[in-house]
Amino acid sequence: MNKYLFMILFGLFILMLASCGQSAGQDENPRIGIRGEIKQIEVDKIYVEGTKEVDTDYDKAYVGIAEHTKIIEKGTNKELNQENLQIGMKVEVIFEGAVAESYPVQGTAKEIRILSE
Repeated sequence: MNKYLFMILFGLFILMLASCGQSAGQDENPRIGIRGEIKQIEVDKIYVEGTKEVDTDYDKAYVGIAEHTKIIEKGTNKELNQENLQIGMKVEVIFEGAVAESYPVQGTAKEIRILSE
């Protein structure tokens, strides 16, 4: 009986370690928080509206832009800065950390991908 209990506990321990290892690494395809159009630009923040889709989490979001936020042009992977963002651009946002579950949500961007103008 002790042998089987040990094997079950050891198996659960291995599964737990494997799942922790996956979340600790960098995501190759991180979840898109929102895809939509920039409607408003403020200092270190943009407001994006879109449609909640199968691969996105939100339809409206206030997106904070930090010093470490990457702003890239999708397709070319050219790094840009906040001054390149314009009202009407279509973007995808990957959030970093937790978002405030208000409506619209509020969070800091890890990455903003410019899709089109």
